[in-house]
Formats: sequence, structure tokens, C-alpha cells
Amino acid sequence: MFTQEDFESVLQKCRAIRPAQNNYLENDFIINLFCTVLDFQMSSVTVVRALNFYRNNRWNDIRTLEQLKNILNRFEDSKEGNIAAAQYLWNYKLWTRVGMLRQLIVFFEARGVVDQPSLKRWASNSSFKTDFEGKIKGLGYAVYNWLVMRQGIETVKPDVHLRRFVQNIVGHDFTDTELVDILEKVARTMNKKAYELDWSIWEYQRTKTNSISL
Repeated sequence: MFTQEDFESVLQKCRAIRPAQNNYLENDFIINLFCTVLDFQMSSVTVVRALNFYRNNRWNDIRTLEQLKNILNRFEDSKEGNIAAAQYLWNYKLWTRVGMLRQLIVFFEARGVVDQPSLKRWASNSSFKTDFEGKIKGLGYAVYNWLVMRQGIETVKPDVHLRRFVQNIVGHDFTDTELVDILEKVARTMNKKAYELDWSIWEYQRTKTNSISL
């Protein structure tokens, strides 16, 4: 649980870090699907390389949900089949992520989410508790928040980077919900979009980590 003193300390630190230098909104439906199953508990380098492989080698062949489904249907839904599918899509043997992708497609199709406009509508009208929690094994609160953030929804992603940032300030543990609540409150106080604050913290933490490793 956060105290008012904790809030003031986090606010002071957030005011001291520079604004994000990049924009992480995503307007491509297929990239959003891939990011949802790839961009968590995985190194940023691997995610970037996987997405770049798709952009450089599969982009023209997979621009719609139907095209993606047709590609996946070429591969058996098994460990071996999903390894082959992952190598085709991303040049990595990320077979469990292909399994999640198959489930995500079924989940979204059942809700009429079949392209970027329908994804943005769903993101605007959904909540984690009622619309995403427990629906796809392995995809939780942080994944949901990162997905809707990419559509412009004002929240933050309670991942390891934000958690370490706040823990270093307040010196105690907290839940994911508490982390999101305090940073959304900080963003409102700063008259800043919550996802922009998230990006600033992420870039700050990445720069800090890179400096330590040099």
C-alpha cells in the first residue's frame, strides 16, 4: 500500500526524468497481435529482431487476420508445428508464443475484433477484469495494459521496469494494481498522459541499466 509520502516521492522523481524520446503507439493490427504475445518476459532485443524479421520477410504476405490465419493453418497446432510456424513468422523457435497467438485470434474473433479499427474500439470499451482476465493462459494484467496502451488508452504497464523504478523510490513492495494506481495519479498530477509517463520511466530504466553494464 502506498502512503501520501510515497506518492510525493514518486511524483518528485517522475518530474526529474526527461520526457520519452519515442512514441510507442501502434496502428498496425498484425504488429499489435504479435506484440501482445511476444513483448513480455522476453528481451527487447529478441522482440525487435522477431518483429523486424516479419516486417522484412513476411509483411506483404500477412497484412490481414485472414492471411495470418491461413498461414497458421499450414502448421499443425503442436510443439513441432508451432516451432515451424514461429520460425516462419519471426525466425525464432517461440512455439509457446504461437500457441498464445492462436488463442488470441480465437478470443478476438469471438468479440468481433478482426482489424485495427475494431481493436481500438475494443480497447476503449474493455477492462482487464471483465474482458481479459483468465481468457488466455499466460496473458495477464501487464500484457492487457500494454495492449490497450498501444491503442492510446491512458494507463501504465506494471512490468519489471516500472516496478523496479518505484521500489527504488519507496523501498517496499506493492501489488500491480497499486503500482498502476499511483503512476496514473502521478500522471494526472503532472498533466501528462499515463502512457507517456510509462514510456519515460521505461526509457529512463533502460538507459540506467545500459550505463551500469558499461
